[in-house]
Parts: sequence; structure tokens; C-alpha cells
Amino acid sequence: MIPALVTAGATRNPVDAIRYLSAGATGSTGLALARALASTHDVVLLGSAEACLRAGSSVASEEFGSTRDLMARMQAHLRSRPGGVLVHSAAVGDYEAEALATKIPSGQPELVIRLRPGPKIVDHVRTWDPGVFLVSFKAGSPEWSDDKLVEVATAQCARTRSDLVFANRLGDLDRSCAIVAASGVERFASRDRALSRLVERIRLRA
Repeated sequence: MIPALVTAGATRNPVDAIRYLSAGATGSTGLALARALASTHDVVLLGSAEACLRAGSSVASEEFGSTRDLMARMQAHLRSRPGGVLVHSAAVGDYEAEALATKIPSGQPELVIRLRPGPKIVDHVRTWDPGVFLVSFKAGSPEWSDDKLVEVATAQCARTRSDLVFANRLGDLDRSCAIVAASGVERFASRDRALSRLVERIRLRA
């Protein structure tokens, strides 16, 4: 079976020994896609703690933590199982702090945390596995129009050399989705229909 790596959930970038920066992503989309592809692909779910817990024994899973941890694990998987499929749906933190090894004392009147941009994982995928069928995701701002969402997803498709980009808006996840490819754009009024079509297109590649 063709190998498939599916990322799901949100990264946790540490601030100190116990605190972290994260996003409100549960990994449900990635988990659903991993389960849907399991009948045609050799799937590994690379997920957050929550996503792996929800996966149970339905698919093989491996937990990630920070952005850099996820990046290292993706690189290792793609290099060890080249020529497969990568569905990169994880919510990757854009920023990271210079994390302290100890706990920041509580009770301070003010706390300033300096953040710096983290690595853009999807921009490195082709260097790890040039032949991977790459499906990346783009979550747009709520105020974006459908055309703006497609415009930004199209730019991501070109920059990352994604085969497909699944695009939707935050706060509007149940409709106005698009699948963008170099060959054209498919628009959907239903997120469920868009995800079903995404699975179809990945299976066609197999």
C-alpha cells in the first residue's frame, strides 16, 4: 500500500517548563482524513496529544509537541517512506518564544514575552521527499472573501509546490471551502463535500 502521513491537531510551542503557545485545533479533520484513507493507504497519523488520544487504535499514530518537533518527525517519516502522500492539516504555530527551562514565577504585575517567527514546515517538504503527493491546508481570516481565500491558497500552492491546497475560513468551517491545484480550483458550499472530494482526489493519485 502507498504510505500516507497525515498531520493533525495543534503544535505546542513552550514558553517555560509548563506553559506553551497553541491554537484551538482539535485535529478532527486530520483524523477523519486518516481514517478515510486507511482502506487504500498505509496511514500514519502524526498528531497532537488530543488527536492521538481520539484516534485510539483506529489508525497508527505518533504524538508531536512543538513546531520544531513536528518538523523533525515529518522529515524522518518522509525520508524513510518516500513517494507517498502527505496530508498536512496540522495547525502549526507561526511564532515561538525563547523558552525557559524553569517555570516563570507567578504573581508578576506584568509579563512580556518576546516571540520570533518559527519555521514554515510546508516550505521544506519537497527537499525531504521531492516525489511526495503534497496536500497542504490554508485557513483564511474570517473577513476574507471567497476570492481572497482562493488567491492566497493559489499563492501557497505555487510557493510550496503543493499538489492540492484545501482552503477554508476560520469561523466559517462548514461552508465556502475550496480545493486549489495548479490545474484549477474547485469550490464547495459544504465542508463535508469538500473533504469527501479531497479524499477522492488523493485516492485517484493512488
